[in-house]
Amino acid sequence: MFASHSAQANLTASETYVGSQECQQCHQAEFENWQQSDHFKAMAEPNADTVLGDFTDVTVEFHNIKTRFFIKNNDYYIDTIGKKGIRKTYKVDYTFGHYPLQQYLLKTEKGNIQAFNIAWDSRKKSEGGQRWFHLQPDENITPDHAFFWDGYFQNWNTRCAECHSTNVEKNFKVEDLSYHTTFSEINVGCEACHGPGKQHITNMKDGKTSKSELALAFVKQPKLSWEFVENDPIANPIGEKSETHIDMCGGCHSRRLPISDIKTGKPYHEQYRLELLGENLYFPDGQIQDEVFVLGSFLQSKMHQAGVTCQNCHEPHSSKLIAEGNALCNQCHLPTEFDTPKHYNHAKESEAAQCVSCHMPTRTYMGVDDRRDHGFKVPHPDVSDKETPNACTNCHQDKDNGWASKNINNWLTSHNKPKQTEAKWITANKKARSLDALANAKVAATASDETLPPIIRATLYQQLSNYPSRISVQGAQFGLLDKSPMIRRAAVASLTSLPADMRWQILEPMLKDTNASVRFEVASALSDVMTQLPAQAQQQIKPLIGIYKKGLELSAESPSSQVALANLASRQGDWKQAEQHYKIALKISPNYIPAILNLADYYRSQNKTDLELKHIQHALKVMPDSSAVQHTYGLYLIRQQKYNEAVSYLKEAAELADAQPRYAYVYAVALDSVKQTHRAIQALQNADKRWPNQYELLATQVLFLEKLGRTNDILRPLSKLSMIAPSSPQVQQWVQKYARQ
Repeated sequence: MFASHSAQANLTASETYVGSQECQQCHQAEFENWQQSDHFKAMAEPNADTVLGDFTDVTVEFHNIKTRFFIKNNDYYIDTIGKKGIRKTYKVDYTFGHYPLQQYLLKTEKGNIQAFNIAWDSRKKSEGGQRWFHLQPDENITPDHAFFWDGYFQNWNTRCAECHSTNVEKNFKVEDLSYHTTFSEINVGCEACHGPGKQHITNMKDGKTSKSELALAFVKQPKLSWEFVENDPIANPIGEKSETHIDMCGGCHSRRLPISDIKTGKPYHEQYRLELLGENLYFPDGQIQDEVFVLGSFLQSKMHQAGVTCQNCHEPHSSKLIAEGNALCNQCHLPTEFDTPKHYNHAKESEAAQCVSCHMPTRTYMGVDDRRDHGFKVPHPDVSDKETPNACTNCHQDKDNGWASKNINNWLTSHNKPKQTEAKWITANKKARSLDALANAKVAATASDETLPPIIRATLYQQLSNYPSRISVQGAQFGLLDKSPMIRRAAVASLTSLPADMRWQILEPMLKDTNASVRFEVASALSDVMTQLPAQAQQQIKPLIGIYKKGLELSAESPSSQVALANLASRQGDWKQAEQHYKIALKISPNYIPAILNLADYYRSQNKTDLELKHIQHALKVMPDSSAVQHTYGLYLIRQQKYNEAVSYLKEAAELADAQPRYAYVYAVALDSVKQTHRAIQALQNADKRWPNQYELLATQVLFLEKLGRTNDILRPLSKLSMIAPSSPQVQQWVQKYARQ
């Protein structure tokens, strides 16, 4: 059931929502601006004004499924295939969004509201719009597919609702996987940003109008003043910087995990765990890759470091830009220096002359939605690899990065400006992503550079977990003292490979960190070693583990949270509870690979081979291009002594895009076990190119070369081992034996 104010039965006056209409009488201008905003149009009941799609009895076909859109008795309907391939007619309950596309929400069962994934392209026809299109055009979306419209990943209650309506209560019941979701206002209303308005209205009527009596969770902060000074073409901030806009806007405009009850006005890192600049989310240079929204890129920017906030560019109620074109940037960037061909090196008034063309390139999501990167980066074709885009080759698509880099440097030289040099943090991040063991010191040093934005430093700190060593531990300990909760959190995460006693010794003081996101990470980091610690230490950790568990339960409807709860239970020795969480995850999303593989591994530990195989085969069916799936099946075949059959699966696991060094090592060992040691060496050499300087890969290569008597080939891997682990007794022994040959 959905009903306005139904979530308010037990709220006090200061917590009571009244609806945006109540704000209009005193805030008419703001109300009218809001009515023009995406927030106002985020969700609506369907009618002739709100429905943009063509429902004039139109039939379309995608993925061999025919879908009909029609109107009956002034209601809007969609006739299509639903769960288990059964055709059914669904009434449209809500419109969702408006531009550049609009989706439609359909009720299914147990309170589930689903976002139908055939959407209406609401752009002009001349721009390719005014048509129905499928949000996943390149995959064969069948009723069994994870992205089929009535599955978890298209569920409104958990995936969309809290940022498209006001005061959303999911009310998920894990016992029967049902929802009883409520909201106070259907769209993003005044109180979504300012907090409940009842007490505010009461105080205003009573003449309590001082700032301390406003009784709102968020009140617009004064902008910093920006002033130009002599010989500086960029305006300087006057006043005190504020993070309140980040706290308020960031909650919905970021990729994050809620870790406590969401409350307007609460600091961001007290209620969310922000995703850092991880692989597959961001490109190595920090540009947006997956759908990460805005905050993660904005926090990288020089703008944010200087004190720029959302309202410097966006009118807060309409969300529109406060100026058009380069005039927006000219507020703080002297036009005579920047809005001129001598700066942008393209024809005046051209598309390339627009600041955003180079500094805010777009990436397309949901088929038609071009979103600008808010990192405000300088184009760096010199650091772009084949997979990383840059603004130059986005336009000059017939050219390569080398051409772009050469042209930029020639132009800079002609204007007596220094040539581009590769940003140190990008180099460090690339090395960290390749798991290059010799990058340890560089990554740690770059992470400690206080001139870099905290989100960049945190990203590098987190990756130190790949290099357990004295250098990485010392680097992490430095990070634990930082004022940024993102950096402290990442430093905690980097220590998760340490032995139990050492981990506890370093992290014990962090149990009482002042920030919730840091404490959440500490609980996660200690949960798998808790039972190995003395009783007194366990008692100290226990309350934090309880809070951590409650944080995960806030997203109990998510398969990833169920897997996290299962992992927590297994770390505490409660395997039966872990099994239940894995099963719940698979009830929510039957094709969720982490749950399938973890449950298969649990059955392996219980010697339930039939159940283990059943789950692995299911994983192979739904995601054959997963290296983890291929690797798991390869190991299963090894245990069944089907060695030759196992090799092909282990090979696939080692070579897929999402492979990891361990998979290459296991593949090589498997080849050696079936007397294909020459192939094993070749596989290890290939792996060394992909993941440079991995001790396990290089040491195994030396062993296999020894085995075949190819001692002349040993010096190359041995020289690398000497740099990686000069103190290793095994390496020293090999050096003594082969270095003089």
